[in-house]
Amino acid sequence: MNEPTEFSPRPIAINLFSVRRELQEDFEGCLRRLAEIGFVGIEPMTFGSVPPEALPEDLRIPQPEPRDFRRLLDDLGLEVASLHAPLPGGDDGDAVLDLAETLGTDLLVLSSWIAIPEIGTRAHEDVGALARVIELFQAASERAQRRGLRLGFHNHHYEWERDLAGHSAWELFWKDADPRVVAEVDIYWAQTARQDPVAVIEALGERVRRIHVKDGPCVLGEPQTALGRGTVDVAACVRAARHSDWHILELDDCATDMLTALAESYDYMVSRGLSLGRRPSLS
Repeated sequence: MNEPTEFSPRPIAINLFSVRRELQEDFEGCLRRLAEIGFVGIEPMTFGSVPPEALPEDLRIPQPEPRDFRRLLDDLGLEVASLHAPLPGGDDGDAVLDLAETLGTDLLVLSSWIAIPEIGTRAHEDVGALARVIELFQAASERAQRRGLRLGFHNHHYEWERDLAGHSAWELFWKDADPRVVAEVDIYWAQTARQDPVAVIEALGERVRRIHVKDGPCVLGEPQTALGRGTVDVAACVRAARHSDWHILELDDCATDMLTALAESYDYMVSRGLSLGRRPSLS
């Protein structure tokens, strides 16, 4: 594979966690609005075999039948950049892989080690639990590879919170993780953990295949903002992630109207030549 040596813009997608409340109110209408803004793709989420009633209320997002979902996305001209999903292990592992194939993506991303039931928060503070995470990723990577799929991991701030014999959990994970596992670097949470997100991206090099772009004060508990209105040097991070295939916008919570902030953020990325959209910038 010929790896890029210089930056070039990548298509822009939206992680659907950003619009979880809007999807509950009008699933198809929300997706249509995202397409109208100009997003090339989406990054949906699935909780595997977890029943909806076991999820927090604001995560009970409608989950259409996979083929119906794919038809809707095709009608709207939206691609699936990647899928936030549990590790494909156990009895329901094939169902997660089937969903990825039906939606047309080759990358499954674990949003947090906390999403591994047997691990919870322990991997961030215990080397034994982290070693178990690494084992689970290796087994899941082998299973995914047999189907032509890959696995990725998305960070929060937790991965840098504890000192584990002179290293962070983030460093230890990438030192020993299966080389097939790729990174989805969330630049906001890295900076919130008092890391330099550019340095985080550069340290992993070509393993960074997705980046989550977001902005805000980088203070826990404070709402995020449209890109360009916070403290993150988004442009520097995007330019550092020259191996990334997609730029994925995600605002967990926003200080202003969410869809307005997403449209402003789309404009920020596309008007500066950082990302490729389906429409010109909105300004």
